[in-house]
Amino acid sequence: MKDIPTDVARVLKLPRLNQLGIVVKDMDRSIEYFSRTFGLGPWFRAGLADEEHYRGGTERINYDLDIVMAFSGGIMLELIRYLKGDQNIYLDHLERFGEGIHHLGFFVNDFDRRMEAVRDAKIGVLQSGVIKSTGKAGGSETKYAYLDTAETGGIIFEYIQTRFMGITIKMSRPWFELGVLTGDLEKISVR
Repeated sequence: MKDIPTDVARVLKLPRLNQLGIVVKDMDRSIEYFSRTFGLGPWFRAGLADEEHYRGGTERINYDLDIVMAFSGGIMLELIRYLKGDQNIYLDHLERFGEGIHHLGFFVNDFDRRMEAVRDAKIGVLQSGVIKSTGKAGGSETKYAYLDTAETGGIIFEYIQTRFMGITIKMSRPWFELGVLTGDLEKISVR
């Protein structure tokens, strides 16, 4: 691991940790494992309507994922399964390391401003995009960016900003329960 330059710590100003992202090969097996081992649940599956993804922040790529989430206190556990499509950050991880912890996610209110600071500090962007969910109430929109921080911090950091009906929200179990009612999310029960 490289030393962390002082300006990187100053530029990132990371908020409290909100998400732990894990890449998996078998979603059903992983849900069962995390449910039984850690008592997690319920799980929520994202209903995606429209997606834009960019490798390196600029090259448009297309792929399909299965994403499910559960909460442990204030931390969201996100399980990500690659299904098909272009080379992407999740497939890279599977090919290089196999299943396991992929990133630490931070919910932010000022995504665009933070990304300007990231660019000014010459911190690379591994992948970024916008994901829109389905839903009767117009759905939600999430901007995300995976920062090239593995060399200095040992793991990838992700900035995440979700807006619902134009208002920035911090993803949480109550918001996800509302998302089930609006059709943005599907609730998964563990047998």
